[in-house]
Amino acid sequence: MKNKIVLIGGGGHCKVIINTIKKLNNFEILGYTDNTDKGFLLGVKYLGTDSALLDIIKENKNCSAVIGVGGVTISNKRQEIYKMLKEMEFELPVIISRDAVISEDVSIGEGTVVLEDAIINVSSQIGKCVIVNNGAIIEHGCVINDFAHLTPMTRISSGVNIGNNSFIGSGAIISRNRKVLENCFIGAGAVLVSDATKQGLYLGVPAILRTGN
Repeated sequence: MKNKIVLIGGGGHCKVIINTIKKLNNFEILGYTDNTDKGFLLGVKYLGTDSALLDIIKENKNCSAVIGVGGVTISNKRQEIYKMLKEMEFELPVIISRDAVISEDVSIGEGTVVLEDAIINVSSQIGKCVIVNNGAIIEHGCVINDFAHLTPMTRISSGVNIGNNSFIGSGAIISRNRKVLENCFIGAGAVLVSDATKQGLYLGVPAILRTGN
Protein backbone atom coordinates (compact mmCIF):
# COMPACT_ATOMS: atom_id res chain seq x y z
CA MET A 1 0.00 0.00 0.00
CA LYS A 2 1.32 3.43 -0.94
CA ASN A 3 1.75 6.16 1.67
CA LYS A 4 -0.78 8.97 1.38
CA ILE A 5 0.38 12.52 0.81
CA VAL A 6 -1.13 15.99 0.43
CA LEU A 7 0.41 19.10 -1.08
CA ILE A 8 0.15 22.59 0.38
CA GLY A 9 -0.18 25.32 -2.24
CA GLY A 10 -1.61 25.20 -5.73
CA GLY A 11 0.85 27.15 -7.86
CA GLY A 12 3.46 26.22 -10.42
CA HIS A 13 5.91 24.81 -7.89
CA CYS A 14 3.19 22.51 -6.57
CA LYS A 15 2.61 21.17 -10.09
CA VAL A 16 6.32 20.46 -10.49
CA ILE A 17 6.32 18.48 -7.23
CA ILE A 18 3.20 16.57 -8.29
CA ASN A 19 4.98 15.57 -11.49
CA THR A 20 8.01 14.41 -9.49
CA ILE A 21 5.93 12.42 -7.01
CA LYS A 22 4.01 10.71 -9.80
CA LYS A 23 7.27 9.54 -11.36
CA LEU A 24 8.43 8.16 -8.01
CA ASN A 25 5.20 6.14 -7.81
CA ASN A 26 5.48 5.54 -4.05
CA PHE A 27 2.76 7.89 -2.78
CA GLU A 28 -0.98 8.11 -3.19
CA ILE A 29 -1.67 11.82 -3.73
CA LEU A 30 -4.88 12.74 -1.92
CA GLY A 31 -4.96 16.28 -3.29
CA TYR A 32 -3.77 19.80 -2.62
CA THR A 33 -4.86 22.71 -0.43
CA ASP A 34 -4.85 26.36 -1.42
CA ASN A 35 -6.75 29.54 -0.67
CA THR A 36 -8.21 29.28 -4.19
CA ASP A 37 -9.74 26.30 -5.96
CA LYS A 38 -7.63 25.95 -9.10
CA GLY A 39 -9.37 22.81 -10.27
CA PHE A 40 -7.45 19.66 -11.02
CA LEU A 41 -3.65 20.04 -11.17
CA LEU A 42 -2.20 17.26 -13.32
CA GLY A 43 -5.18 15.18 -12.27
CA VAL A 44 -4.82 16.01 -8.55
CA LYS A 45 -7.97 17.34 -6.90
CA TYR A 46 -8.54 20.40 -4.73
CA LEU A 47 -9.17 19.56 -1.05
CA GLY A 48 -10.03 23.03 0.24
CA THR A 49 -8.09 25.60 2.20
CA ASP A 50 -5.55 24.66 4.86
CA SER A 51 -8.42 24.43 7.33
CA ALA A 52 -9.24 21.06 5.72
CA LEU A 53 -5.94 19.58 6.88
CA LEU A 54 -7.14 18.72 10.39
CA ASP A 55 -9.87 16.47 9.02
CA ILE A 56 -7.44 14.95 6.53
CA ILE A 57 -4.94 13.92 9.21
CA LYS A 58 -7.73 12.57 11.43
CA GLU A 59 -9.02 10.40 8.60
CA ASN A 60 -5.57 9.38 7.34
CA LYS A 61 -3.24 8.57 10.22
CA ASN A 62 0.47 8.90 9.35
CA CYS A 63 -0.41 10.94 6.27
CA SER A 64 2.48 12.84 4.73
CA ALA A 65 2.54 16.40 3.46
CA VAL A 66 4.85 18.39 1.23
CA ILE A 67 5.10 22.16 1.03
CA GLY A 68 4.31 23.11 -2.56
CA VAL A 69 4.91 26.83 -2.09
CA GLY A 70 7.91 28.26 -3.92
CA GLY A 71 7.96 31.98 -4.59
CA VAL A 72 10.52 34.53 -5.74
CA THR A 73 10.78 36.72 -2.65
CA ILE A 74 12.13 36.40 0.88
CA SER A 75 9.18 35.31 3.00
CA ASN A 76 8.42 33.33 6.15
CA LYS A 77 5.49 31.58 4.46
CA ARG A 78 7.13 28.17 4.18
CA GLN A 79 8.28 28.29 7.83
CA GLU A 80 4.73 29.05 8.90
CA ILE A 81 3.37 26.14 6.87
CA TYR A 82 6.03 23.83 8.30
CA LYS A 83 5.10 24.79 11.86
CA MET A 84 1.41 24.21 11.11
CA LEU A 85 2.05 20.78 9.61
CA LYS A 86 4.24 19.69 12.52
CA GLU A 87 1.61 20.78 15.03
CA MET A 88 -0.93 18.65 13.14
CA GLU A 89 1.55 15.74 13.19
CA PHE A 90 1.91 15.32 9.46
CA GLU A 91 5.01 13.51 8.29
CA LEU A 92 7.26 15.52 5.96
CA PRO A 93 9.18 13.14 3.70
CA VAL A 94 12.16 14.07 1.58
CA ILE A 95 11.13 14.13 -2.09
CA ILE A 96 14.00 13.38 -4.48
CA SER A 97 13.52 13.14 -8.22
CA ARG A 98 14.65 9.94 -9.90
CA ASP A 99 16.72 12.17 -12.18
CA ALA A 100 18.66 13.89 -9.37
CA VAL A 101 22.19 12.79 -8.43
CA ILE A 102 22.85 12.59 -4.69
CA SER A 103 26.18 11.41 -3.25
CA GLU A 104 25.93 8.66 -0.65
CA ASP A 105 27.10 10.63 2.42
CA VAL A 106 24.86 13.67 1.88
CA SER A 107 22.43 14.44 4.71
CA ILE A 108 19.02 15.88 3.85
CA GLY A 109 16.47 17.23 6.33
CA GLU A 110 12.76 16.49 6.39
CA GLY A 111 10.49 18.19 3.91
CA THR A 112 13.25 19.00 1.44
CA VAL A 113 12.52 18.69 -2.28
CA VAL A 114 15.26 17.87 -4.81
CA LEU A 115 14.07 18.18 -8.40
CA GLU A 116 15.12 16.89 -11.81
CA ASP A 117 18.80 17.03 -12.82
CA ALA A 118 19.94 18.53 -9.52
CA ILE A 119 23.34 17.37 -8.23
CA ILE A 120 24.38 17.29 -4.57
CA ASN A 121 27.99 16.27 -4.12
CA VAL A 122 29.80 14.47 -1.30
CA SER A 123 29.77 15.60 2.34
CA SER A 124 27.15 18.28 1.83
CA GLN A 125 24.46 18.94 4.43
CA ILE A 126 20.99 20.03 3.36
CA GLY A 127 18.58 21.34 6.00
CA LYS A 128 14.84 20.91 6.32
CA CYS A 129 12.33 22.16 3.76
CA VAL A 130 15.01 23.27 1.32
CA ILE A 131 14.12 23.57 -2.37
CA VAL A 132 16.86 22.30 -4.69
CA ASN A 133 15.36 23.14 -8.04
CA ASN A 134 15.90 21.74 -11.53
CA GLY A 135 19.54 21.57 -12.57
CA ALA A 136 20.95 23.16 -9.42
CA ILE A 137 24.46 22.00 -8.51
CA ILE A 138 25.71 21.85 -4.92
CA GLU A 139 29.38 20.95 -4.80
CA HIS A 140 31.18 19.01 -2.06
CA GLY A 141 31.17 20.09 1.57
CA CYS A 142 28.40 22.68 1.36
CA VAL A 143 25.88 23.52 4.06
CA ILE A 144 22.46 24.61 2.84
CA ASN A 145 20.40 25.64 5.85
CA ASP A 146 16.67 25.32 6.54
CA PHE A 147 14.15 26.80 4.08
CA ALA A 148 16.77 27.99 1.60
CA HIS A 149 15.60 28.04 -2.02
CA LEU A 150 18.03 27.24 -4.82
CA THR A 151 16.27 28.03 -8.08
CA PRO A 152 16.98 26.38 -11.45
CA MET A 153 20.58 26.11 -12.67
CA THR A 154 22.20 27.69 -9.61
CA ARG A 155 25.86 26.78 -9.05
CA ILE A 156 27.02 26.42 -5.45
CA SER A 157 30.78 25.88 -5.29
CA SER A 158 32.50 23.71 -2.69
CA GLY A 159 32.48 24.70 0.98
CA VAL A 160 29.68 27.27 0.66
CA ASN A 161 27.30 27.94 3.56
CA ILE A 162 23.84 29.25 2.63
CA GLY A 163 21.88 30.71 5.56
CA ASN A 164 18.32 29.97 6.60
CA ASN A 165 15.61 31.13 4.20
CA SER A 166 18.00 32.61 1.65
CA PHE A 167 17.07 32.65 -2.03
CA ILE A 168 19.55 31.99 -4.83
CA GLY A 169 18.23 33.16 -8.20
CA SER A 170 18.33 31.23 -11.46
CA GLY A 171 21.81 30.79 -12.88
CA ALA A 172 23.54 32.50 -9.96
CA ILE A 173 27.02 31.31 -8.96
CA ILE A 174 28.32 31.27 -5.39
CA SER A 175 32.12 31.04 -5.30
CA ARG A 176 34.08 28.57 -3.20
CA ASN A 177 33.90 28.83 0.60
CA ARG A 178 31.59 31.86 0.57
CA LYS A 179 29.02 32.40 3.30
CA VAL A 180 25.54 33.76 2.67
CA LEU A 181 23.71 35.17 5.68
CA GLU A 182 20.11 34.16 6.39
CA ASN A 183 17.34 35.96 4.49
CA CYS A 184 19.60 37.04 1.62
CA PHE A 185 18.39 37.28 -1.97
CA ILE A 186 21.02 36.59 -4.63
CA GLY A 187 19.60 37.72 -7.95
CA ALA A 188 19.42 35.71 -11.17
CA GLY A 189 22.77 35.46 -12.94
CA ALA A 190 24.70 37.07 -10.09
CA VAL A 191 28.22 35.88 -9.23
CA LEU A 192 28.98 36.12 -5.52
CA VAL A 193 32.75 36.21 -4.93
CA SER A 194 32.71 37.56 -1.36
CA ASP A 195 30.62 36.74 1.69
CA ALA A 196 27.07 38.09 1.87
CA THR A 197 27.35 39.40 5.42
CA LYS A 198 24.27 41.62 5.45
CA GLN A 199 20.68 40.70 4.72
CA GLY A 200 19.34 42.11 1.48
CA LEU A 201 19.39 41.93 -2.31
CA TYR A 202 22.65 41.12 -4.12
CA LEU A 203 22.90 41.72 -7.86
CA GLY A 204 25.50 41.80 -10.59
CA VAL A 205 28.88 40.37 -11.60
CA PRO A 206 30.47 40.49 -9.13
CA ALA A 207 27.40 40.60 -6.91
CA ILE A 208 27.11 43.54 -4.54
CA LEU A 209 24.51 44.53 -1.97
CA ARG A 210 21.94 46.80 -3.62
CA THR A 211 19.30 47.01 -0.89
CA GLY A 212 19.49 45.75 2.67
CA ASN A 213 18.03 45.80 6.14
